[in-house]
Amino acid sequence: METVTIVTFKVKGLPEPIKIASQYEPSINQIGKMISDIVKANNMSGDIQFKKFLQENGQKMFIYEIGGTKCVVLVEKLEKVIEFEN
Repeated sequence: METVTIVTFKVKGLPEPIKIASQYEPSINQIGKMISDIVKANNMSGDIQFKKFLQENGQKMFIYEIGGTKCVVLVEKLEKVIEFEN
């Protein structure tokens, strides 16, 4: 069965969540790099601190703090169950 991983970054103060689709689940280092890139792209300041990790039913949630601003990273695996033909 084919799967896709959706990584969603929700940063307090940014208007829209940032979603990235991939065939592979990102490592902790890759998530940290993505958060660092978001901080630079949005001219945010402050240290990036990991706070909490939660896991349930194939979903993972990482909670970070960027200089007092909350950042939630949701990693979801989605499976293609049925494929329709044209």
